[in-house]
Amino acid sequence: MYKKLASIWKSYKYRFVPWLAFNFQKRTVRSVENVGADKIISECVLLEQLRGLTSALHSARFHAQQGSHHHYSSYCLALQVMEETYGFHVYRAPSSLGGTGVVAATHRECDVAVHQGQLVALYPGAIYLPVQPIFFQSIKNPFIFRCIDGIMVDGHDKRISKSLFKSCVNRDRVGYFSIADTTWLTDHPANPLNVGQYVNNQSTGHPSNVAYQEVTVQPGEVPLEERQYLPNLWYSPPQDAPVAQVPLRIVALVATRDILQGEELLSDYFTVMY
Repeated sequence: MYKKLASIWKSYKYRFVPWLAFNFQKRTVRSVENVGADKIISECVLLEQLRGLTSALHSARFHAQQGSHHHYSSYCLALQVMEETYGFHVYRAPSSLGGTGVVAATHRECDVAVHQGQLVALYPGAIYLPVQPIFFQSIKNPFIFRCIDGIMVDGHDKRISKSLFKSCVNRDRVGYFSIADTTWLTDHPANPLNVGQYVNNQSTGHPSNVAYQEVTVQPGEVPLEERQYLPNLWYSPPQDAPVAQVPLRIVALVATRDILQGEELLSDYFTVMY
């Protein structure tokens, strides 16, 4: 019983304000002056980088003519496409801090895998407005990301979170087009970027090399046929507008410095505006 309660507390304490206040001085914190200052690169550059990969993934999958679209085959192709597009790829691997993390790598003979200002991952999951219910989804869930404006992204790939995300994708399907990626719920995402929830927090001796950047994707900025490579959708979109015409929030992870070959991605879980 004690171990079970300890496990629940471990995942919940980051949303318990008194605990945060008491432990704040012990945490590594990233500070920004305002929302506008919390951008590593411009939104135009970020979206251009994102579109470069989603377009290449869509083209490669179409020309490969993989009738079965087996997850592992699609994943191997996606890793190849990402490396051809960005010059590197990212993948889940054992973390130097324990558990699972995300590593950057390239097959090219160079020390640097990722350059500063490069999009390296996306934080997947259903998007919730501050007024929408997320209590049951949050139980024993360490993957809920809170945006600066209170919007939350549930990046858990198990249990009720997984079921809800798949249900929402089926609900919002537009004809033959899937409005979001569901393969991030497996070990073989069709878009290798969709692993941002497994990027670990920095610690003493292991400083961060990436930072979160929140972006609102306007209708048409990512074509409908390429939305199947984005790992986000609204838990409850407005009822008076077609889902494809609703702006989409995404949370990107961007390199804050050059990242070496085989280096683990590490972020700052705590960002404070002053």
